[in-house]
Amino acid sequence: MSTAARYVGMVAALALAVVSGASRVTAQAGPDEPAAIVVYPYVVVDPASGTDTLIQLSNTDPAHLVELRCLYENLTRKCELGQPGESCVPRSFAPTVTCTGACVAYDFPDCIGGNPGDSCYPDPTFCSGRCTPPPPETRLSPFRIRATAQQPLAWHASTGLQMLPLDGVQDSASSNHFSTVPAVGSDVFVGTLRCVAVTDDPYQPSSANALVGQATIDTSQGTPGNPAGYSDAASYRAIGIKALPGGANRDEFLDLGGPDAEYESCPGAGLLDHFFDGATLTTGTVTAEVSTTLVLATCGMTLPTITDRVVQYSVSNEFAQVFSTSQAIHGQMVTPLSLIDSPNDVFRSRSIFAIGVSGTLTGHTRILGLGAGPGVGGGLHIVAIESHRDPSAPDHVQSDAIDAHGAGVKSDEDVFAFRPPRCAGDCNFDRRVSIDELLLGVNMVLENAPHVACPPVDANADGAVTVDEVIASVRAALNGCPAPATPPRRIVPPTPTPTGSEAPQSVGPEITHLGVATADDRPLQNDSTDSMGRPVFSRPFGQGMTLIIEARPGQSDKGVGGTTYSEAGDLPDLQILVSRALGDGGAAVCEKDGHGGGIPAVPSLDFSADPATVAAINDLGCRAFERSARPSVFACTRTPGGSFATVSSLSTTQFCIPIAKAWAFPAGDTVVAVRVRDQAGNLGPVQEMVVRVNQ
Repeated sequence: MSTAARYVGMVAALALAVVSGASRVTAQAGPDEPAAIVVYPYVVVDPASGTDTLIQLSNTDPAHLVELRCLYENLTRKCELGQPGESCVPRSFAPTVTCTGACVAYDFPDCIGGNPGDSCYPDPTFCSGRCTPPPPETRLSPFRIRATAQQPLAWHASTGLQMLPLDGVQDSASSNHFSTVPAVGSDVFVGTLRCVAVTDDPYQPSSANALVGQATIDTSQGTPGNPAGYSDAASYRAIGIKALPGGANRDEFLDLGGPDAEYESCPGAGLLDHFFDGATLTTGTVTAEVSTTLVLATCGMTLPTITDRVVQYSVSNEFAQVFSTSQAIHGQMVTPLSLIDSPNDVFRSRSIFAIGVSGTLTGHTRILGLGAGPGVGGGLHIVAIESHRDPSAPDHVQSDAIDAHGAGVKSDEDVFAFRPPRCAGDCNFDRRVSIDELLLGVNMVLENAPHVACPPVDANADGAVTVDEVIASVRAALNGCPAPATPPRRIVPPTPTPTGSEAPQSVGPEITHLGVATADDRPLQNDSTDSMGRPVFSRPFGQGMTLIIEARPGQSDKGVGGTTYSEAGDLPDLQILVSRALGDGGAAVCEKDGHGGGIPAVPSLDFSADPATVAAINDLGCRAFERSARPSVFACTRTPGGSFATVSSLSTTQFCIPIAKAWAFPAGDTVVAVRVRDQAGNLGPVQEMVVRVNQ
């Protein structure tokens, strides 16, 4: 796609970010569809930059109130061993550091002629030491809300909502009584907010899909260059996760997807179209530099223990050249794109997300979270904030949220531990019982307070509080509340393996599809077949396409191997030979980290152990996305409806190899031969196709 055409598409996409929970099957919930869980992946308060977050939450049910249990998750990293006043908060909305010289833009604005330390684009972490997350016991701030039928609510994160609009109304069906929203405080806060629909007993999740929400990140303050102040805001839709028919069970763990799903699955991967950092756009007389702040939050949450997740990024520019990187995140990550793979601001112009490296104005990034154990399926919530800054007026920033799409669904579950184990008398769910809570329990016995004032005192949820239940609260105050449990491990029984005469012949994976897709991920039909019955794919150019190989286990019944490249120089699981050289045909393997050079030909198409043949196989395989196979739920090809799926419904594994200019197919016919190995080392049969370039 041309730069101009892609730019038009990007401008059209500058709207509210909509990231919704993926369906358990194939579809994803629409941005305005009510859900039983709403997640705000990015809540930020930063007094230094004048930033606050406006939370909006609505009950869409026209006839019934909804009880909510909500959790602020504090993931604010602290700057240790740094200098006084330093912070780890990414201040994407803050004005730039004052430059006493002149800001000159190359890849990024540089301060020319200024004092040492001056910058036109400061390091967003502002920490010369190390950034550490808060201790587990300080991360959660739970609260409950009663939202009446079709009631909208709104509050700023810094101040909360001490009294809801309908507190004190006598009709219980039309009252917010005993609801309150705590303030996260006037200090720096970066974290998430998650709300779950529950029954009258807030320990029990409800299947009421009635919640929608929105967050607006607002920055407003005076600066040395703009004493009157400036304002900037970006809004995104809260992410909705629907309850499945039948609702949730009675434990404290909510299963999002997986074999015991209670709620919809999280998306298998996230897809983000964006400008590369450092790109400049001219609108009228204003030329602005563009940067994008990426926010990732884990789909599941099993506090107080947070497990690091590995996130993989596959970045494609407009020439279908692919770059990749990975990193670990701890609950949440907020960072400019070009600092994902750069240690600090000095080196960000060398990032694969920087325009000077990508070489094109816009790109497409596939974001994949990897699971890390039981209940940690790797699902991610994604929000991106795009900021436009005029270098001639660096205090002036305009931002908006951009759309991140979900692709496929997670096959394993993410677990949301939405509450601690039941604890008698723990009214605010902070895992301890205070004197005030005990006094409230006594007033409930005396009928001076309704049972909804503190449902945990009413242990059997019968609507009446007894002396025995208050005594249980006293025991909890003296002995402490039960410790949080860990998510139960979901074990899928293995399929019995035939033995003896019933055992099949050991044959490796079967290739279920071998073909070509366009640069926008649309699989092509072959134009014809040659005299040997091989499919022929005709293309006008030798680049801007993707080779697609799909497979499933063969007679060995072993899983399809996942490697496409071996750094040790051995044969990988995916093995491809080409009859004619691609690009310059250079013999060096994986030039420029896999993004340059050509692929040598093996005219005989003989899969031998000859070192030159093995090198040719690795040279092409290192160009695959992430240099590894993709499970079918993370396919890189689209259906006619636009969703991502394998070409063949029989496939369990897909390999995707983009063809860029550096390793383009030559004019004429090139035969591509492929075979795949399983996890036990068994090789499958060879399949071939012809790529015909009509130049």
